[in-house]
Amino acid sequence: MRRKFDVLIVGAGPAGMATALCLANSYLSVAVLDKAIFPREKICGDGLTLDVINQLSTISIALGESFKSLAGIQSCCGAEIFSPGFQQVSLPVKPAAEKKQMYTCRRIDFDNFLFQHLKQHSNITIYESCIPEKIRNTPGCVEIETRLGTFEGRILVGADGVNSFVARQMRLKHITPGHQCVAVRTYFRGLKPLHEGNPIEMYLPKEILPGYLWIFHLADGTSNVGIGILATVIRKEKIRLKRIFAEMLLQEPLKSRLAGAEQIEPVKGLIIPLGGERREISGNRFLLAGDAAALVDPITGEGVANAIRSERIAAAHILAGSKSCEFSAASNKAYDDEIYRRMLPEFRLHIMLRELLNYPALINYIMGSAANHPEIEHALQEIMWNLDGTTARKKLLIVLKIFHLFTLKNLWISVLKRRRKRAGSG
Repeated sequence: MRRKFDVLIVGAGPAGMATALCLANSYLSVAVLDKAIFPREKICGDGLTLDVINQLSTISIALGESFKSLAGIQSCCGAEIFSPGFQQVSLPVKPAAEKKQMYTCRRIDFDNFLFQHLKQHSNITIYESCIPEKIRNTPGCVEIETRLGTFEGRILVGADGVNSFVARQMRLKHITPGHQCVAVRTYFRGLKPLHEGNPIEMYLPKEILPGYLWIFHLADGTSNVGIGILATVIRKEKIRLKRIFAEMLLQEPLKSRLAGAEQIEPVKGLIIPLGGERREISGNRFLLAGDAAALVDPITGEGVANAIRSERIAAAHILAGSKSCEFSAASNKAYDDEIYRRMLPEFRLHIMLRELLNYPALINYIMGSAANHPEIEHALQEIMWNLDGTTARKKLLIVLKIFHLFTLKNLWISVLKRRRKRAGSG
């Protein structure tokens, strides 16, 4: 059986569904193909930043408001971060007066929320349990052979994750190990939040830097506990990720933190494609978006917001191109340029920031200073949560200021040591 559409979308994660939602009620017919049957599990940290909520509201104010009434979400006031020396710093998402929050939500619930909204639009057709087998680019269309038949469209969006079938079929460059993170996670029951407001928890043990360990508390009383480390670090140090994760949970401060809690699911792993490397993410009659395009934040590992953002850009590009029926490789380069114009400067800055995490003394200084210096605390908030639309340039100035203070402190310590040494020898 052959089915014809204007737009074919492979992958019904946040990226693919955001594209379809941005094209809802347009004059274009859209087919969304996914190999799973919804609701389906997705291995993830289950954290949704303020940026995710903003992206949903940009697609539709009603969509953003509808999410806030979803039964499976848990609001979070911000984060509690623990340095290698166990200094603790609180980073609220926004000043309390502004009542801004982030959320935790199991991905099975979040993705199904978007999925149910897709079903409300008559120009969108969803095909579950639809596994692509071959893609052909013809002069007049792009074709996908699946177990449910052949689909034909004018433009194809590959939103099918880190191991993108679309990217492989189109022979695009693989994501290099230097831009990959490997993570594992499990769930615990009986783990109480550190305090009212259900803050997420981030631990920075020196053994896994520049990676981190997280605890995200969920609405059903369980907690997502996981760890992520750069693939290059794992290779270099020959780390066995599940083993070091188990060891971390048996060491302080996690040992005391997990006392009385019960692990209720086995440890599962995933590969996270990090942004920062410019590569081809389009070609003749196709675009890549979300994890397929490697758009995850290189320092936090958060990818949902950029997945939705990339699909908003993809939808705008498709709407513009459909007027002239122009989806050639040359014309689709405008999509690549717009993605990287918006995201690459911040990715590269965050890669630089991530490198600073290799210096535990610097992290200890920053965390220890934040409690006594409001300007440093606010700077960390801006970097972590993108307060006030913080630009990459502004973030760089913030980092340079912190590094300058750290350098001055060490110089002063050196001066005092020399004075004590001279006094002692006198």
